[in-house]
Amino acid sequence: MVSGVRKRERIIWVSLVSVIVAISVLVMAKYQITLNQVNQRVTDLEGEKTTWTQREANLTSQVSELKSQVHAKNELIKTFPTNNPDIINGLKRRGFNGEVQEIIADLLNHNELIPYDGVLGGKMGFYSKENVYVLSDKWVYAYFDDGHVNGYMLLSYSVSSGIISWKVIDSYLFGQ
Repeated sequence: MVSGVRKRERIIWVSLVSVIVAISVLVMAKYQITLNQVNQRVTDLEGEKTTWTQREANLTSQVSELKSQVHAKNELIKTFPTNNPDIINGLKRRGFNGEVQEIIADLLNHNELIPYDGVLGGKMGFYSKENVYVLSDKWVYAYFDDGHVNGYMLLSYSVSSGIISWKVIDSYLFGQ
């Protein structure tokens, strides 16, 4: 009877150890699968990081290039003849005793010259005196917009008895 009990005990222990080993193998296999998935995800994320880093470098390069272009254009704009003494002298010969800035200010009050309707509830207008260029004692180049679409126009003007008269020569909207 003792040998039957020992035999049964051995079978129980061997079975128990076998179950523990089987469970351990299953748990380790599960952790190995999870570890492989995590490693794959890390590899994928590192690839995405590289892609985003390259994209950031490209965009940074584009921003630098655009800033350079803006600087160059701003330097060009500074050379526009808005304070050219010849303009003022020509205007004085026609009886205008004001300054170039008064011509710009007058144009800002004549939004009716813009031959386009605003869109999406916007109203076309000359909203920035920095975007109006007095080219000569006869010509003005002006930017206009309604907050959604914009364009430029070339105008001629004349001064008679201190009154400025305007005539649209040409205009266009961007993209048309």
